[in-house]
Parts: sequence; structure tokens; C-alpha cells
Amino acid sequence: MEDLVPIGEFAAAAQLSQKALRLYDANGLLRPARVDAGSGYRYYRLDQVPQGRTIALLRAAGMPLEEIRGFVAHPSAARLDAFEAALADELGRRRRVLAYLRWSLAPKGESMFEVSTKHVPEQPYVSRSTRTRVDGLERFIVGSIDELSREVERAGAPFVLYHGAVNEQDDGPVEVCVPSESGDHVLPAGEVAFTQVPSTHQQFPEILEPYDAIWSWAKQHGRELDGPARDIYHDEQWEIAWPLR
Repeated sequence: MEDLVPIGEFAAAAQLSQKALRLYDANGLLRPARVDAGSGYRYYRLDQVPQGRTIALLRAAGMPLEEIRGFVAHPSAARLDAFEAALADELGRRRRVLAYLRWSLAPKGESMFEVSTKHVPEQPYVSRSTRTRVDGLERFIVGSIDELSREVERAGAPFVLYHGAVNEQDDGPVEVCVPSESGDHVLPAGEVAFTQVPSTHQQFPEILEPYDAIWSWAKQHGRELDGPARDIYHDEQWEIAWPLR
């Protein structure tokens, strides 16, 4: 019979709490070697201690349980490198948000964004839709435009419809669209408020400023925004357009 120790002794050896061990068991990361059928008490082998410590260290590094499961099944330095790169990207996004907030605290003059209106014609298009938070947004947009542009003959500038908020918590949904005469969707004709977006404001959270400019313009002019806003990617410029009622 295997040399087993109860959960309390194993927790002390692995420097883990019994609560953590129950969580790891529930998520299939570190199963007890035996569970007493009558009492439900867990027993572990001492050679499971290194795996317990590895899981705890990955949790301390902020790795989600699902990714830890993959690492435990196939441990490699490449997986650690990929996770570290993702952490660096996330830190960069958080620092941009903080920098934007610091900037927003300073007194502001007149907005740099000039909002105008125009009438746009009906436009058939093809599209790809998904739910994604801001960290996956650019990858989905670029990939979808490339795929759709290979499938149909483009009849205008690609655009993105935001059917819901996209940020660190909210995931849209987002619809990436390519105008095409053979499109199975139709963007209705109508009046839009629009503004040009310079390269300095084409990422989150800076992109919020031109959106805010259109929203403020609509309030100041007694107009109502109607329907999802859209980012339009012209060859030489980026435009935000928001339908008006």
C-alpha cells in the first residue's frame, strides 16, 4: 500500500492551505491519492508535494487555473515565456489606462476633435462577429478583415460595429465588416455624426476621447445617437461614425 498522509500533514509539507488543496482537487489540478469512502477525508502521497508547490507558485504569478492545468499536463519553459509575455502586454495596457486617467485630471481646453454630420448610403456587407474584451480586439479585427477581403471583392472601407461595450470587463459583441455587393447584410442609409481619429488615439483608452467628443456634440446640439457606433478604416485615415436619429 502507498505511504499516504492526511490532508493536514500534506498541506503543511507543501506549504499550502487545505482550502487551496480542495480548490485544486475540484479543478482537476491535484487529485488526492485516496479519498476515504466513509468520511470523505483526503490522503496524499508525499511525492505530490512538488506538483502542489508548482501550482501554488503559478497562482502566485497570476496564472489562471485553466492555464495551470495545461502547464501541469505539459510543463515547458515555452509556456512560461508565453504567459510572461502576456503579463507584459497586460501591464502595458494598464499603464496606458493610468496615463490616460492622469491626463484626464488636467484642465482641458477645447476638444481637438471636430464633429460633423453627413448622409451615408445603404451599404451591403459581409461580416464576422465575436465576443472579445479589449485585449483580443485588435487581433480579431485584423484577422477578420484579412479573411473577409480574400473571400469577397471589397466595395469600400472595412468597418467595425460595436453592439456592446468593449473594455477590460465587457466583451461586446463586435462585428467586423467588409463592404461587398454580394454581402448578406445591409447597413441602412442615414445621417451620422463623425470625426477623424489620429494615430495617437487609435488604441484603448485613448479611443474613448473621440467617442466622447461625438457624444458631447450630440448633447449640445439636441441630437440623439441611434444604433451602434462604427470605426471605419479608410486607406489614409480612421473615422468614427455614429448614426443619428
